[in-house]
Amino acid sequence: MPELPEVETVKNTLIPLVKDKVIIDVDIFYDRLIQSNIDDFKKDIINKKILGIQRYGKYLFFDLSDDFILITHLRMEGKFAYHKTSENIRISSTTLAFYFSDKTSLCFNDTRKFGLMYLTTKNEIHDLPMIKKLGIEANKIKESDYQELFKKLRKNKPIKNLITDQSILCGIGNIYADETLYLSKIHPLTKGKDLTNNDFINIFNNAKKILDKAITLGGSSVHSFSSNGIDGKFQEELLCYGKEGKICHNCGTKFHKIFLNGRGTTFCPNCQIYKPIEKAIGITGKIGSGKSTLLNHFKDLNYLTISSDELIKEIYHDPVINKKICKIVGFIFNIDKKEDRNKIKLKMINDPQVKEKIEDILYPVLENRLIKIIEENDDVVIEVPLLFKAHYQYMFKKIFVLDIDESKQIEHLKSRGDNVTTSLKINNDYSDLNLDKVYIIKNNSSKEELFKKVDEILNK
Repeated sequence: MPELPEVETVKNTLIPLVKDKVIIDVDIFYDRLIQSNIDDFKKDIINKKILGIQRYGKYLFFDLSDDFILITHLRMEGKFAYHKTSENIRISSTTLAFYFSDKTSLCFNDTRKFGLMYLTTKNEIHDLPMIKKLGIEANKIKESDYQELFKKLRKNKPIKNLITDQSILCGIGNIYADETLYLSKIHPLTKGKDLTNNDFINIFNNAKKILDKAITLGGSSVHSFSSNGIDGKFQEELLCYGKEGKICHNCGTKFHKIFLNGRGTTFCPNCQIYKPIEKAIGITGKIGSGKSTLLNHFKDLNYLTISSDELIKEIYHDPVINKKICKIVGFIFNIDKKEDRNKIKLKMINDPQVKEKIEDILYPVLENRLIKIIEENDDVVIEVPLLFKAHYQYMFKKIFVLDIDESKQIEHLKSRGDNVTTSLKINNDYSDLNLDKVYIIKNNSSKEELFKKVDEILNK
């Protein structure tokens, strides 16, 4: 659906084409386009001069002579097409055509037929329900509007739904809502009641910045939007919208997509933390650093403990996934056999492309399973060897990263019968971690010393 910047572009391109034109005739090819009385519309529109065009939110207002106003809304795919002739102008999607006294014409083309037009007068326009309910334009919010908006936005509804509610903020649709929330670092599912006044002000400022820039660039030519052959350029500036599966430039996480009220909604789970999910404890670290030992300690403390390695084994058993991975590695394997697991591990270490393809299959499935476990349980501790590589940090309120000196690591690996040479090739770099919730613990001493360090952090 064209949003505020696209409708502004339509207005700006139409004004020089139709200003001062006199409408001498009209053809209506789809009666439901006209929301006012259709007979009065056909009669009253004749001989009216177009004096100018205004926009409010996603609505266009054609100022006509004799104090008439033509209200239009493009809805999903409505477009105006100006013609220098009045002959042979209709196409299959044309729902209306205006004919001007100078032999030019203006068509309204609407493939999905959701657009609307309403003819009224200046005296009556402000009493129309469709106009009275419109909120403040999202790029024209003033400090004096803040208190009213705080009250309207502090609801028990997802913030994405609230900022696209035209009775609260007028002009924001799906594209600019995703972009605004991404810049504001707010998850689209976050309830309005859980946000602070500063969060709302951040949203207002980012919405204005995005909308103003989009207007300057002529809007976003996504899907089928265009205005008389002029395509917008803002789609080249989009940071988040429509980028499901692509990499967030801030943190390297893949963008996720969910559906809210039927709207596709794209977000970065690590930049836009959803607080109800951020409640588990995570364990990660080098191979042989004591992750399983620490997980068992949490089990003794009556936490629900989950090993991602065990979940990955279950995922490998899925026939569809197994078949895909067999095709990638080039051989049939049984994940329950240690020698087969080692063959896959070695293949992934020696061939980064194979590793990436397998991770692209496994990570999203594991992620969904972990989220479900966290949503359904409290006091959960999850061991995830490649937690940061998979960008799962958004799920955890605390993350314990176990580090270990190589000599001690080799000792651990030998004691459990692992191939030391192969295992040491698995590199985990935690030097760049600066999250407040990350605790890097050296595990070169006894397990009792490890437990003591962890318990001290938990007790804080």
